[in-house]
Amino acid sequence: TTRSRRGTMSDEEAKEEPTEVEEEQAQEEEVAEEPEVSRDLEVKTTPFDPRFPQTNQAKHCYTRYNEFHKCQAEKGEGAEECEPLAKFYRSICPTEWTEKWNEEREAGTWPGRY
Repeated sequence: TTRSRRGTMSDEEAKEEPTEVEEEQAQEEEVAEEPEVSRDLEVKTTPFDPRFPQTNQAKHCYTRYNEFHKCQAEKGEGAEECEPLAKFYRSICPTEWTEKWNEEREAGTWPGRY
């Protein structure tokens, strides 16, 4: 019989449970089988805008948000040429702000011009 942390086991039970070495080998095999993660992810934000040279980007965010919605109002919702503008405002504006502004637009109380 073999002794383990749980007490005494029969030889058959000991054969069924993997040893520590076998467990480590199994873990190494699992790690080796995981697909490789691509490291080519490119993160972008809105390009530099000389109208907003300061660190505080609140006005920049507000303007980009308005530019996107102005574009959609002029060219139609879902217009492809407006997509870069959406990426710009989404990359610089806090989500809480844009959610609030979207609610205000839906309610007709949005003070922005577009």
